[in-house]
Amino acid sequence: MSNILVVIGSARTGRVADKVAEYVTSNIEAREGVTATVVDLAALNLPFYNNEQPAMSPDRDQTDENVATWSKFVSEADSVVFITPEYNHNLSAIQKNALDWLFFEWNDKPVTAVAYGWSGGSLAVAALREVLTNVKAEVAIDMAQLGFMKDLNPDGSLLDEANVTAQIAAAIDEIVVPAGEPVTV
Repeated sequence: MSNILVVIGSARTGRVADKVAEYVTSNIEAREGVTATVVDLAALNLPFYNNEQPAMSPDRDQTDENVATWSKFVSEADSVVFITPEYNHNLSAIQKNALDWLFFEWNDKPVTAVAYGWSGGSLAVAALREVLTNVKAEVAIDMAQLGFMKDLNPDGSLLDEANVTAQIAAAIDEIVVPAGEPVTV
């Protein structure tokens, strides 16, 4: 059974991320042999990155319990999808912080995103792609980019269900790792 980690990357009250995560998990759970594990970065409450050693150091020591939990979630996942809001043309601070805490856990991990925002999340996707490439993740080509007033209403409800469904399916298709098969991205 393949496990996809769905990472909610918004901490805002009334956030759209919860609805987008529902669309993503519905797509995942409709697939045979694939499960979704959802992690809400706001609830995980990672401290700001303050480790004495860089995340890529083999000597790093993860002493924070929440960071250790985060590391385990990523390590045990077969692939990861970020639910990515676009804040000021970039990733949310909690997403960047979560990425910064880990390094080896991302190596060769298939990762994609379902981004949303007024510009469709395109700039957040570009920033995410750059960070993921640096931590040596297997970065998907197809990342969903859902625009407000085109694909979604500002409250997260669907405006163009067919396009939202197609974009999410394409993003997930690229990172699904069937049981017993090698990862190819």
